[in-house]
Amino acid sequence: MRFVIIVDAFMVTAMLLGGIVGGSLTMMAEAIRASLSYGLECFTIVVLRRIHRGVLADMEFGAGKLEQVASVVIAASMLLGAAWIGWNVTRLWSGQRQLGAPIGLAYAAIVGMVNLYANVVAWDSVRRSMSADASIIMDAQLHLRWVKLVSSLVVSVGLTVSALSTDDVVVAWADSLGSLFVAIYMIVHAVGVLRSALPDLLDRSAGSDVREVVTRALAAHASDYERVLRLRSRRSGRTTFIEIHLAYDAALSMAEVQRRVEMFKNAIRLELTDAEVAVVATSALDTAVAA
Repeated sequence: MRFVIIVDAFMVTAMLLGGIVGGSLTMMAEAIRASLSYGLECFTIVVLRRIHRGVLADMEFGAGKLEQVASVVIAASMLLGAAWIGWNVTRLWSGQRQLGAPIGLAYAAIVGMVNLYANVVAWDSVRRSMSADASIIMDAQLHLRWVKLVSSLVVSVGLTVSALSTDDVVVAWADSLGSLFVAIYMIVHAVGVLRSALPDLLDRSAGSDVREVVTRALAAHASDYERVLRLRSRRSGRTTFIEIHLAYDAALSMAEVQRRVEMFKNAIRLELTDAEVAVVATSALDTAVAA
């Protein structure tokens, strides 16, 4: 991750110069996207380092909320960036925005090729660092790197066409289409992030799949308890948190109740390996009196 961030720091700077000085709208759009992604990468490595050093140990439900909050902020910024790109494409075709100078477009095309190569190296670096139990942060980084690699390939082609063409109409089309491609990518990515992160931030239940697993476990161990008092679930990053209140026969010993609880929890963990299951055992007699 540190290697990727160092490479991206140079690339973001070069893209901003290509977009501002060179006048390439495609490169400016790519610079906006890259800057937002770079901000998320910096946040990611800070979180990873703090987790590794135990600084975030007091976050009992993990760092998933931090990841989701950062993702939502970046997604909202991407939507604003896409709107800015669309506005400038309109200005380009209405004549309010000038086409980039030939030397500026050539510079942008060179930066685009270098960026493509950098994304290949960065994607391979993240891919080789992955393990079977990689965190949601690293899974997201690998997916992001692959999408950026494909995106940089398309952008590089558009920039090359703009730099080589001497026809202003071709240059305008290439620059506009390249910009719109980046804008569409930003919108799709942002909507996907918002759809996955916002429900978990609002503590929506972990979903029907988790409830079905818990229901099967409850049915399989129906003779071990008297009744279900409450069932709640939520997600924080990759981890699923499940809380179940069960009423047990008051005549059972504490050791027997604990044995049944552990059997029930193990049944859930067989299907949900990343789940943290908490079972609150209550005497059926106490619940009957309370009722």
